[in-house]
Amino acid sequence: MKNPKRLFLLLILFTLLISSWGFLAHKTLQQISIYSLPEPLGAYFFANQEYLVNQSIRPDVRRNEDKTEDVKHYLDMDAAIFGPNYRTDIPHEFSAAVAKYGIDSLRKEGLVPWEVVRVYGRLVNAFKKEMKDSVLFYAADLGHYVADAHVPLHTTKNHDGQLTGQKGLHALWESLVPEEQLPQYQLAKFQSKPLVYIAKPQDFIFEILLESHAMLPEMFQVEKEVTAAVGLEKKHMQVVRNGRTLNYYTKEFIQAYGNRLGEKVQDRMLVSAHRVASFWYSAYKDAGSPSWVGSDAKVSKELMTALQGEKKAWLANSLIADKLLISVKNKRAE
Repeated sequence: MKNPKRLFLLLILFTLLISSWGFLAHKTLQQISIYSLPEPLGAYFFANQEYLVNQSIRPDVRRNEDKTEDVKHYLDMDAAIFGPNYRTDIPHEFSAAVAKYGIDSLRKEGLVPWEVVRVYGRLVNAFKKEMKDSVLFYAADLGHYVADAHVPLHTTKNHDGQLTGQKGLHALWESLVPEEQLPQYQLAKFQSKPLVYIAKPQDFIFEILLESHAMLPEMFQVEKEVTAAVGLEKKHMQVVRNGRTLNYYTKEFIQAYGNRLGEKVQDRMLVSAHRVASFWYSAYKDAGSPSWVGSDAKVSKELMTALQGEKKAWLANSLIADKLLISVKNKRAE
């Protein structure tokens, strides 16, 4: 077995990160979200960048111990309880959704849009009350949930391709392809897009989910086409772990699937970073743009030089080459 340590790490990604962007993707998009922020919020978040980036995966880690966490990462919009007109009929207000479907049904089918709104409200409150630790805590969590809403397979009952004979598609799309192709991504592709103030977060997060849901047919079809082109015998390799023989995607198949999708995975990841920044900015504005953020940023010459240097590297797409991308630095240190 070639490079068993890497194979083991990839197996962990496949089995443990199946319900979210992979750790590498979450940390990457959270970091580049900071670069889009205006001052003084940008300087304040950059001063706390290590925390915001490394804690971006905390909601996934919580899933191991908190049984209520998993449902906060998705919404199966095509579940039977929502009916055939689910694209328009699901209430955006949580109380209305509970009244229509019942809390137990919602917990079964997912809560991500309402979790985004709940955490957003807590972030606004933390900004208002100068609860500095809470601002960072809720900003990190909010970034995670907003990013998860951008993943198409977080919007369907067929969340892993299990209903169409394509089991494993979840990790393939959101973890394995970014893991393989991140060095080729243009991380500043959407840098010219201005941040938007989100007047109605509860409506905007549903717009994001509908965008994600619309991507599903192509994802499933491309997987079938690549399987036919590569061949079943080259699609998986067998891995023995704890006495069990498991099928795992080959590198050839991961690359072929990613290449066939073109820039779709990259673009979804990068647009989610832009939206994360917009949610952060909007919470700051809804809190009245509190002055303490500027005074607490401790904007030293060294801090601003570092921030401008990282932004320059981001725009030049040299964050990885310059060893400034925290997700890759952490991965190399493991």
